[in-house]
Amino acid sequence: MKFSEIHVPKEVKQGLIHSVQSHRISHTQLFYGQEGTQSLALAIAYAQYISCSNRTEEDSCGTCASCRQFGQLAHPDLHFFFPHPASEKDKISSANYYDEWRNLLIESKGLFTLNDWYARIGMENKQGIINKYDIELLLEKNMLKPFESEYKIFIIWMADKIQPQMAHKLLKNLEEPDGKTLFILITENYEQMLGTIISRSQMVKIRNFSREELAGIIENEQHCDRETALRRAALADHKLIQALSADCQEQSSPLFPLFQEMMRYAYLLYFPNKNFQFGELLKWIEQMDKAGREQQKQFLQYSLALIRKCMLKNIRLDEMAVSVPEEEAWMEKFMPFIHTGNITQLYTVINESIRHIESNANTKILLMDLLLTLGKYMKRKN
Repeated sequence: MKFSEIHVPKEVKQGLIHSVQSHRISHTQLFYGQEGTQSLALAIAYAQYISCSNRTEEDSCGTCASCRQFGQLAHPDLHFFFPHPASEKDKISSANYYDEWRNLLIESKGLFTLNDWYARIGMENKQGIINKYDIELLLEKNMLKPFESEYKIFIIWMADKIQPQMAHKLLKNLEEPDGKTLFILITENYEQMLGTIISRSQMVKIRNFSREELAGIIENEQHCDRETALRRAALADHKLIQALSADCQEQSSPLFPLFQEMMRYAYLLYFPNKNFQFGELLKWIEQMDKAGREQQKQFLQYSLALIRKCMLKNIRLDEMAVSVPEEEAWMEKFMPFIHTGNITQLYTVINESIRHIESNANTKILLMDLLLTLGKYMKRKN
């Protein structure tokens, strides 16, 4: 995977290329980008550039033996670790899922989400971890010398999923690696990384594209006109993966009806009318409970995005709150219930619910509490 094949801000690529050319490769680097950035693809392109025997000032050659091995993700000095189902009994590690990982990476060019990965290995209803068997395998491989390249390279995707007790075992290796070793840790949740790991890493921050930058990519990749590309860039909230995964037609998210129901039930719990059926509310909770925890988190994050758009519209920043027509029409009616008097509380309670889901809270109890709390704050602004 070459730098020219991925979509990452130019200054980030140039910084990594310069570190190689000036022989200042930091042995532990933390790539931080929000969901929707090609941070994983960037890490692979960086590793390929370091290992390339005929690299230029701008990119790897793509044709040498090392580049061909990287193209198939089969280089003996490239090692991946990533979240997977936990199993103490079977001693499962990332190595057990490498075929699925390799196929998804090649098919998507490194542009996929954590949910996409979980769906590929059939674990939508669980949360993955990087466990002690991964760390033991990593430490074992770290004791070996590079086979073909100058560096042996470890890419740890979603490093915030490392079990805390195992993360401490990594610290000495991150701080004082054995020989020519490069650790590239990738995260979308910087605040969940251990401070001791952050302090031992050089940060590489991958920003989201601006609306104009993303529109240019959409025009080239999807062959849309400029006006459509600009609108799609705004609809995707400036996130590359959302922009490129959707077609040029505007469609509301499948999560939108669930959000409508959640806000309606929250309101009716505090302001009931004769048509309110509590049994329907319980059915909604049952439906959400059957979804996986990652899907529940995705829904709540989508809810935050819509609430934010309502707030932006209230303060006359419509150009920053672009939505599809169905969402737009509904938000016009819902906007009066989102205002400066409750936006902080609404954001806080939903973010706390996301954290509780990550801590394996009982979903039914959590959702009922969330509805009650949202209802308490949902009052029309006078």
